[in-house]
Amino acid sequence: MDEGEQRSQRHVRRTVSMLGACLATTSAGTVYLFSTYGPALSHRLGLSSSQSNVVAISANYGLLLSGPLFGWAADTIGPRVLSLIAAVGSFTAFTALAYTYSGAWQMPSWLILSLYMVLVGLSAQSANMAAVTTTTKNFKQNRGSAVSLCIAFFGLSPFVLSHVNTVFFAGDEPDTFGYLRFLSFLGLVTSVAAAGCLTVVGFGPSRYVSVPPGFVVDRPPSSSSSSGLLSDRDDESVYGAVKAASTTVREVGEGSAGSSTTAEPAPVNVASNGVDYDTARDLGGWAYVNDVEARLLMLVLFLCAGIGIFYNNNIGTMVNAMYYSSTPHPEARTAQRLINHHVAVVSLGSFVGRLTIGIVADMCKRIWRLPRSGILVVITACVLVSQLVVISATTLPSLLVGSACTGLSYGFTFGFVPTLVSVWFGTRHFGANWGVTTVFTGFSGQMLGAVFGRVYDANLPDRDPAQCPQGSCYRAAFGLAVAVAVGSVVAAAVLAKRRARRRRDNRRRWEAEEIEHVEYVPFVLAE
Repeated sequence: MDEGEQRSQRHVRRTVSMLGACLATTSAGTVYLFSTYGPALSHRLGLSSSQSNVVAISANYGLLLSGPLFGWAADTIGPRVLSLIAAVGSFTAFTALAYTYSGAWQMPSWLILSLYMVLVGLSAQSANMAAVTTTTKNFKQNRGSAVSLCIAFFGLSPFVLSHVNTVFFAGDEPDTFGYLRFLSFLGLVTSVAAAGCLTVVGFGPSRYVSVPPGFVVDRPPSSSSSSGLLSDRDDESVYGAVKAASTTVREVGEGSAGSSTTAEPAPVNVASNGVDYDTARDLGGWAYVNDVEARLLMLVLFLCAGIGIFYNNNIGTMVNAMYYSSTPHPEARTAQRLINHHVAVVSLGSFVGRLTIGIVADMCKRIWRLPRSGILVVITACVLVSQLVVISATTLPSLLVGSACTGLSYGFTFGFVPTLVSVWFGTRHFGANWGVTTVFTGFSGQMLGAVFGRVYDANLPDRDPAQCPQGSCYRAAFGLAVAVAVGSVVAAAVLAKRRARRRRDNRRRWEAEEIEHVEYVPFVLAE
């Protein structure tokens, strides 16, 4: 088979795999739908706001605490097995919720609901890790855009499914049982379809690479690793020794170190070629956990993602309070439609944020040489602005603006940080690294959710949302959310300062080699 046919095959397989990744993240997005059925479930089973918060956040515990396990599994056993695990788990969890709601299954304790929601989160993480890890290992030149597209469907899913709930299930008497059964079959079908599509194709043969000693070249996965398994052979990066008069280059092929050849140097100035003097370090395991920059990145995600998780889990309660306190003759059907509308807006904002941030970041990097660490500071500032909008909202329309801003900033965060993990710390251990990065974000969401529940229950001891004019019964909880957002801005600024220092050090090392000619600068050299 000639090179053209091989390239065409890789393109087809990569496209099919991308389709499977989008299906997988669509299934994973059901973890964010609690607000569409949570209020009805809590009302039917007589849960307090604090109990409902625990049930809601349990899905996030399952999603986030399982990240390292499923990330490791994505690196080792491959995406297809994870997709099948997601299919079985999602079907089982939503079926259990449906029959518990209907009364067909007895509930000895409300904590049983928490276990069902943990299974929802585990299934979502299994599908998500299969999709994101595969996409990261299949794309190199446009990795930020590809990962953003994949993750965008994670945010789009609640938007679409909340509208499905509004059109087909939110009648005069909302059919929550039917909606939960629909979600169970949706998770089963989409995850099985994803299992048939997902495969690790790799980057394909690269162009010639020449870099000074100590600068890392990101290796593509071997051709034998289409299942996603890590090989046992040494997968260290290739180093090229460069001379001023002639350039010795190594052609990095797909799955092999290639052969050394001598090529005429191209008269390309390094600085004009957009080198950011920032290398990817192949870190994994404890080396990643103990790295200061990795910890700062975890802290930023911990703070920003916690705000998004907390808001998404409580928007139904907030809309109910705002609606019932401002309407003389409230109707349950209208309240459910308003909740679905807000969930849809948050989801759409998250989708737009996840989809656009990778594309915008790639453009900013290539055109204006803006460091990605600087973009991260801007994202955290967006999170802060969103919470200032929410805390000042006193009507449903103004709260809708807050929902849009929160969804957008949440999408920016989760659409951008995976790219930073892969570009700054390499792709070999990406699944495990990304899992470790997300593992603690559920705790920040739980902390904010617990404060919200206590404030709400304290101000409404009889649980009557009509006694909460202009959201006064929960507004104090968002003061803490604003403080958390301020902390994320500070952490991102500290990280950006460290990355700037690393770039300056690498530039001195690069220039010390007296390199005047370079034929190709690999993607990993850009921050």
